[in-house]
Amino acid sequence: MSVTGRINRILFILSFVAQNQGVTLEELAKQVEMSPEELTKELEFMLLIGKPPFRPDDYVDIYVEDGRVYVEFDQMLNRPLRLTRPEALALLMSLQLLDPEVDPKAVDSLKTKIEALISCSVDEASRLEDSILLDRPARPMSAHFDRLRKAVERRRKVLIQYYTLGRNETAKRIVHPYFLMKSLDYWYLTGYCELRKDLRTFKFERILNVKMLPNTFPPPQDSVIEAYKKEFLSALGRRHVEIFFDSEVAPWIQERYGSSVRQGPDGGVILTLSSDSLEFPSRLVLAHAPHARPLSPPELVAKVAEDVQRVLEIYPDEPSPSLKASK
Repeated sequence: MSVTGRINRILFILSFVAQNQGVTLEELAKQVEMSPEELTKELEFMLLIGKPPFRPDDYVDIYVEDGRVYVEFDQMLNRPLRLTRPEALALLMSLQLLDPEVDPKAVDSLKTKIEALISCSVDEASRLEDSILLDRPARPMSAHFDRLRKAVERRRKVLIQYYTLGRNETAKRIVHPYFLMKSLDYWYLTGYCELRKDLRTFKFERILNVKMLPNTFPPPQDSVIEAYKKEFLSALGRRHVEIFFDSEVAPWIQERYGSSVRQGPDGGVILTLSSDSLEFPSRLVLAHAPHARPLSPPELVAKVAEDVQRVLEIYPDEPSPSLKASK
């Protein structure tokens, strides 16, 4: 196992035991896919976590008693964190920007405690945090995020119902969830798909249902994951899209997309964004026609022209009498 993999395993053991004090040695060994004997040696190694000369239980005291595992942290790690009012306010503002579904109970608890700290400060009448309007994430998190996060932590297979946009079909897939990531304001799940027998990345907004299965899966190789992640993120950034909107809709576009918009000719604006497909930018252009036109890349210009042709095919060749009269 790589150094990174071992560190991740140690952190998982510490976190898991801290949340499940008294877990049996056999259950913990199952969670990390080790034999009880191997796990015992790993626990002995973890006692040396600290500073030179690395005395036992310097920072962490993890031990087995009657076949059950317990952990205790050094007292200095358990002291309450003291914040100044500006620090507490800054932390509260940051919490407001979190996707709440990541860990809703923890986020709500922390927000309540920080708000209480601020209200008890010397200038408690000044509720500065109430006068600050934050631009929260535009896209809501998937309702299945928490279940997928737990599946990643526990290395449990999941059965997902997934809609594939390119084929316009919905299918069930058994996935080994490796990691979750956010890119360009979208959340993704990456894992091994048993249907495709390869690594796949699934967009959260197309995951219709998630069921955690009792089966576990072996951890992936770090090198494979890092290579796949780099390739996937690179693919996301390949399509650099620019769309021009004239003065009729420029104010609305500027308000909605903010810093992604720059001034264009004749009072118009140019929207710059990155997209993992051409579907969204093409629909955005058509939704604002005739006040929008694609600028780049060339494949987006071609895509819009193709979609316009499909729209025209819906209508008869001859205009209706009302249209002739209007001319």
